[in-house]
Order: sequence, then structure tokens, then C-alpha cells
Amino acid sequence: MGPSITDVPKSVLQDVIIKLPTKSIIMCKSVCKTWRSLISDPAFAKLHFAQAEAYPMVRPVDRSSVSRNLFLVEPEDSSGFDLKDHDCNRSRVDMNLSKYKFPLCHAEELLDYHRNGNVMPSHETEREVHMKITKIDDNNNEVDWGEGIAFMMQYDHNNYNLVNSCNGLLCLSDFFVNYPAAVCNPITGEFINLPHGPKHEKAMTLIGSGLGFSPRTNEYKVVRILKERTPDPNKVAEIHTLGTGSWKSVGTAPCSDSELSFPTCVKGMLYWFCDEWTGCSVISFDLDTEEFQSVPSLPFREGGRDVSMGDLGGSLCLCKTKSFKINVWVMNDSGPQKLWMKKISIRTGFRRRWPDGVYIPMKYFENDGLLMFHSRLNAFFYYHPGNHSPFIYLKLREMKKYSSSEAISHVPSFISLKDILVGKDVEILNINSRCAVLKLPGETEALSLVEENAGSIRF
Repeated sequence: MGPSITDVPKSVLQDVIIKLPTKSIIMCKSVCKTWRSLISDPAFAKLHFAQAEAYPMVRPVDRSSVSRNLFLVEPEDSSGFDLKDHDCNRSRVDMNLSKYKFPLCHAEELLDYHRNGNVMPSHETEREVHMKITKIDDNNNEVDWGEGIAFMMQYDHNNYNLVNSCNGLLCLSDFFVNYPAAVCNPITGEFINLPHGPKHEKAMTLIGSGLGFSPRTNEYKVVRILKERTPDPNKVAEIHTLGTGSWKSVGTAPCSDSELSFPTCVKGMLYWFCDEWTGCSVISFDLDTEEFQSVPSLPFREGGRDVSMGDLGGSLCLCKTKSFKINVWVMNDSGPQKLWMKKISIRTGFRRRWPDGVYIPMKYFENDGLLMFHSRLNAFFYYHPGNHSPFIYLKLREMKKYSSSEAISHVPSFISLKDILVGKDVEILNINSRCAVLKLPGETEALSLVEENAGSIRF
């Protein structure tokens, strides 16, 4: 007999597999026991993560049905993701949108529905919900105020909200009150439920949360910021370390009453964007010291309706659209003081035809290319000043079932949750095996990216 594929030296095999797209690596686990053992080795997972790049993770959203699909946008080959000098005559771009899932909230309810022989409806209907209404009296106590009736979609409470991404993990929150409820790794198919937080003497409302990583302690932590439902509310912060069974208070949060958005973890710091009528600001929390830190004043103060924040190449970034310009700043923390520096300023050039709204930077390339996502249009915009046509417009297709979409920058990881958690008493659940029999409408559908001429788009 001649040589077989199992005779390839482990080091050579590892160097080849590690460069493949994420979905291809998962498929390689089915080739043979040798390959499965190699890819399942924690050492391989750490080596893969050390060289992994951030890619857009798209979640189609449909309020009329339960949705748990995620699509990771990766280049199909080693040529990379940069579209500089891209042939604009081609109708399709060489990007692979591989499908993954995240868990369902109250999954047992849907499983029971399925086991009883029922078929999931293709569209939800509204149902009447009786709710207890409370108010805060003059002594800051919560008192009953009777009952009210609300209408909600039939399966709203089976959907999770997507909070943020950190080192290959996704933080998910309860659909209604938005409290962080679960953490999952969509690549490995694992997830854990977070413990309930402590009870408070006064009624509380969540204004911000997020998942981050502490380089000093090598721990993953979920932070949530709450405010009292009083005329002059205190704001408190609580933290949960993954693997432990509880939350702990870390003191008062130095923020306004406004809801916090765009939670972003960069270099051991968790940041939130705050937009209120007095101006915009960013607050930060040091995950090593578990203390809030000051942040330099923003390079703008006027409303943040067209502002986004995220991680761009390992630096905190802000993106603002105004007066036919898209400006991107990054935080320079290499010196004794942190400073905001303008990274890119894009003149759209299409005047009234160019769509306004929030542009979320997804990826910055070494040759000055920038990939952004516009959720209202379900589209990516690639910009490079050196291209003949500086804008490449990439529209998500097969989106008819979905009403909208959201995207975050996500680093795919094969690192198992069991190698991350601090304790060993937390139950690790599997997204795929737990609900394998459950087939939701539209789950077999795929998405694709189609290039269109940005100058001829009807927005």
C-alpha cells in the first residue's frame, strides 16, 4: 500500500488546516480520527486563535419568528478579505457566509411544542399579555398600580438579544429586560447560562452590560450597570466572572441615566458609548482592577444618532457620519495619555443620494481599506482611496424572510468553554445537540453577498 493521508506529519498537517476558513476546519474533523484529534486538541485551538482575524458576524433578525442563525463572513481562500484592486465587473465577491447558531431562550418550551406534534408557524401572531404595573412612591418604594394589557409577538421571549463579542465568545441578553443571560461560542456550539443577579431593595433598570477579558487574571467577566427607578437614581455596577456562581457589586457607576450602547472590549478595558441631550461620552471599566477609568473627551459633542463604536484592529474606534462625510477616530493609548486620533475621513461624494444612518466599522486593512456595515440597508460598504471606484457596495441577498440584520466584528475561536471557565461546577450545554430535532422556519436558507455599483443605488 502507498502512503495515506494519515501519514502526513502532524506539524505539516496543522500548518495547512489552520489556514483554512473556519467552516472548512470544522468539516476536516469528519475526515478521520487523526484529523479530529488534532483539531480537537486545546493546543490547536490556542494556536488557531493566536493568528485568527476578526470577521463580520451577521445576524438576520425577524420579529415575526424565532431566529437563531448567525453568518460568519470570511474570504473563501488565502487571497484575503481586502478588496483593493477588486474587479468591479464581477457580480459576486469571493466571500463565504458560513452558518452557525446561538441558543434559544426557554428552549424547553419550544421543544415541548415540537414533541407534541405541532409545527412551528412560519409567522408569529400577537398574543395578549396581562402585566402588573408598579410605580415609585414618595418614599422611593415600589408599589402596585394595578394591571395593564400589552401585546407581544408569540415567541419574542424565545429570542436572545446579541450584546457583544469578545475573543470568540458572544454575550446574550434576555429579550425584554436585556439582562445578560448567557454566553456562547457559536463555533464550538457551546453555551452556559449566567446566574441570576442579587436582589435589590429598590426596583432597578439595566442601562448597560457587556462581556470582557482580563489579561492579568486570564478571566472572562460580564459587567452590568443598573440604575434605581427613582427620581434621582443611583447607578451601580455588578460583575460576574465566568465559571463562578454569583455576581458581586463593584460600586457606583459614573454614568448618566441614558442607556449605554456599543459595549466593546479592548486591551482589558470594557467601553460603552453614552448619548444624552447634554452631549456624548464614553465610559470605561478596567477588567483587571475592576474599577471605572476616565476617558478623554470625544472629538465631537453633538448628538450620537449617527455614531457607532467598536474595535478596529485592536484599538477602540468611533465612527460618525455628518455632512456627507464618514469620520473614523481611534484611541491612541501608546503614550502617557490616551488621545483620540482621526484615522480616516471619507467624502461620500454622492450628496443627497448617499444614505445616512449608522456605519459600523468592521475591519481595517494595512493598505488603508475599510469595511463598514449599514444595518438599515443590510449591506457592507468597502472603501479604499486607491481604487478606481473608491466604494464597493455589498448587499446581503436572500434577506426576504428577515426584516433587518445586525453585524459585529467577531474572532472565530475553537477554544472550548471548559478551558475558559474558572470553576468546574457550571454546566456547559451544546447548542446543536440540545435542539437538534427542532427545525425553525427559514433555518435552511442561506445568505450571499452581491456587489452593486454604489453610484447607481437607490437608497
